[in-house]
Amino acid sequence: MFRWQVDQAILAEEDRVVVIRFGHDWDPTCMAMDEVMKFYATDGSVVWPDQPPAKGHKEIRASWEAIFKAAPDMYLDFEPTHIEVASGGEMASDFGLVHFAKGAKPEDRQNTAKYLVVWKREHGAWKVFYDCWNWNA
Repeated sequence: MFRWQVDQAILAEEDRVVVIRFGHDWDPTCMAMDEVMKFYATDGSVVWPDQPPAKGHKEIRASWEAIFKAAPDMYLDFEPTHIEVASGGEMASDFGLVHFAKGAKPEDRQNTAKYLVVWKREHGAWKVFYDCWNWNA
């Protein structure tokens, strides 16, 4: 299972803390399209380098399918460095590094990039509202 998930066990109203964990412990079978898509909000968007913006499940699915076709053995490991939950508890932002190779270091500009994801609650569950990343310059 592709683990883009909010660790609900750590969500505490008094602390307004949420830990958002991405796909650590990579497993290639996790990249099944339906597993990826279930983490996006119905009105979610992706804004990735060298691609037009994609909004909604149909366009987001097409973006992911293009990525899978171009890199069928893709490796992703997200390393959050800053997570913040809005005071109302309905939105959160998650910023950090994404590694495209095992053991990639932050200074490895060919295999490490920055990402920013905005999460929102949809029917009580955390879903990706905006998903963007860019290469380290």
